[in-house]
Amino acid sequence: MLMTTFLCVLIGLASGFMGAMTGVGGALLAVPLLLSLPTLLDLPFISVHATTGLAMVQGLTTNLVGVLVHKRAGFVSSFLLRWMGSGVVFGSLLGSVASRWFPDRWLLLMISFVLLFCAFQMLRPTPELDRDFAPSSPFPFASAGFLTGVLAGATGLGTGSLTIALLVYWLKVPIRIALGSTLGISLLAAIVGTMGKALTLQVPMVEGIGLSFGAALGALWGAKVSHKISAKILRNILAIFIAIAALHALWRSLG
Repeated sequence: MLMTTFLCVLIGLASGFMGAMTGVGGALLAVPLLLSLPTLLDLPFISVHATTGLAMVQGLTTNLVGVLVHKRAGFVSSFLLRWMGSGVVFGSLLGSVASRWFPDRWLLLMISFVLLFCAFQMLRPTPELDRDFAPSSPFPFASAGFLTGVLAGATGLGTGSLTIALLVYWLKVPIRIALGSTLGISLLAAIVGTMGKALTLQVPMVEGIGLSFGAALGALWGAKVSHKISAKILRNILAIFIAIAALHALWRSLG
């Protein structure tokens, strides 16, 4: 258990750093590493359900630290927090609790498809939408938030990348408003999702503490050096890694 916990600290450090550095969500890196590294290093296997629970804890820590570090950043829409945030919260609670009774194969399939979607979105050029944000109806945002919450709650992958992709590419929200609002939305979802995973006993306590400790340190480090390294290059590298991990999860689910 000691070596597994130490590995979780290292995974938290790497995923927290990359999450704060690129803004794509550290759980996208944490989930593939938690699923593959213990087996490669001949350590006790971390189950799929435990992996999704640990990833949710990692997302909570990274989002919390990210919000504290960037709390003075603007471009946060109260409309998005109210409508999309409420959809994400209900969806995340439903997905995280319901996942307790999902077969491992279902979860692996969901993880692989969400990872592939996020990798594809990360490789796409970001549109420059600088117009004013003037939504006409809350329904599309609440619906998108609910769908995002269900997927994120079940898989533990977090809502960051899914939320940004839907806001920017589907709902045509200006990128700066989308990025700023996603911080608050992701934090709300992570709080509710972690509660759901914990109440259904999907979060190993010791490994979760180690992962959170590493994620907090990594997020602080990543936020501080984010202006020194090209995030675009890191996002492309991470997208390729995530796509490979998604195919690996898909292969395991079909095996």
